Amino acid sequence: MKVEVQGKTVEIERNSKPFLAKRLIADGFDTVLIFGLFMLFMFVVLRSPLAGTYNWHYRQYKAIEEETAAALDGDAAAIGEALSADYEYLNERFAANLHSYLLKGLAGLLAMVPVLLAAPLLNADRATPGKLMAGIMPFHERRQRKALWYQIFFRFLFVLLIDGLGLYLLTGIWTFVLVPVLRLIEILCSRKDKTILDMMTGVMIIEKLSYSGIDK
Repeated sequence: MKVEVQGKTVEIERNSKPFLAKRLIADGFDTVLIFGLFMLFMFVVLRSPLAGTYNWHYRQYKAIEEETAAALDGDAAAIGEALSADYEYLNERFAANLHSYLLKGLAGLLAMVPVLLAAPLLNADRATPGKLMAGIMPFHERRQRKALWYQIFFRFLFVLLIDGLGLYLLTGIWTFVLVPVLRLIEILCSRKDKTILDMMTGVMIIEKLSYSGIDK
């Protein structure tokens, strides 16, 4: 098919996959954007009434730590042994960590919604901000058209539950580094540059200029 690129007519393959660099730039931009929003929402959430229970449990277990350290005259080995056998301390620390995780999950949800759900549903190309910037878009292979709303929703749900809540539980803040690396490995292992997420939702990423579907 022929398209106009910077005033010149060029021939490109229909619904062609983009260069790897474009995928990396798009995913990297989205990841940085989500990380920035996550940190912003965490700052707000931790200073809101929602953090009241977390702060209470945090103060409780920190007070036990200080009392134990004072009683054992700062002996690190003895302090560690005493705290590991103190069920009140362990319960308070577990409760603080659990509420901290829930608050982070809320901040992550608030950060992902505008980037991975709202933006794709509000633009005709069904693309995230990073993909819009890179000139690429998700394509429904089976129906030969732009990705549908439910595919966008399931992509968002997958990232929220697996890459977000699931991976963050195991790796913490390193999730924002590991996800792009995992995506790159998945792309390199696929003939059509598909990630596991693309395969599960029946989508492939194509050059926007090469789009040729039934709804064009």
